[in-house]
Amino acid sequence: MSGMPNLPVRFGGTTFSFMWQITALEAMRKLRPLGLNDFDVITVPGHLWPEEMTTDQRRTLRWELEGEGTRLESLNVPALDVNLASCVSAVRKSAVECYRTVFQLSAELGGKGVVVVPGRVSGLLPPALSDSVNWLSESMLELLAVARELDQTVLMESHPQTPIPRYPEILEFIERFGDSRLKVAYDVANAEFIGESQKEALIALSKHLGQLHLSDATRTSWKHDRVGKGSIDFKEVLETLEEIGFQGVSIVEVISSAAEQDTRQSVQLLTEMLPKEGLE
Repeated sequence: MSGMPNLPVRFGGTTFSFMWQITALEAMRKLRPLGLNDFDVITVPGHLWPEEMTTDQRRTLRWELEGEGTRLESLNVPALDVNLASCVSAVRKSAVECYRTVFQLSAELGGKGVVVVPGRVSGLLPPALSDSVNWLSESMLELLAVARELDQTVLMESHPQTPIPRYPEILEFIERFGDSRLKVAYDVANAEFIGESQKEALIALSKHLGQLHLSDATRTSWKHDRVGKGSIDFKEVLETLEEIGFQGVSIVEVISSAAEQDTRQSVQLLTEMLPKEGLE
């Protein structure tokens, strides 16, 4: 697909499948020939990590990205080791500080923002929902202050393990802040797994939608498979994007041991499903 024409929807790529194998720059170079740009880059040690980069290394990486015409859409912190909704204040503080360093790195590399998972709660016996949401709110206020300082966007991801996994809860949470720097990174695979209508969610969240994550899943299996392996109606999703006039980036977030092949197939299928008039 090298040299493919510009698509009528902005498909972006993720370095997720490569984070334990190669650097972020190497991963982006693998994915660009598939017709992707506008990358959501995973931040983990060995791949791309703030503490491992000097000022000169950050400057050099930005020059390399700009020189190759590669656009950095966002950085993304896997939420296994950070919890913005923890009942322990020290854990929340540590999570905020971790995100602060990633926001700083995004700003220095020319990125637009950071994908933030809004905490995690136990599926067995979680705290009272109101408590978890209040703890999360305290953390989010701190992140928004960082985002304003660095001219960044908080892209809050829809995620099944958070205190606010569904779109009505996400919408209520976002609107309590009234801050244009807080946007939603809506993940259709996460939504499918919890049985949510992506069409209803995208319409409800339309004015707050900052990024879309595209991969396949079913309502009984939480995965991020290539398009066509699960039960998501991607044609409906793409038609809904046109309906709401979404102008952001749709990240093809396939997580696979054959990431290049599965991402290529996903982009091809998604392109074939685009509304005839295109998403403009």
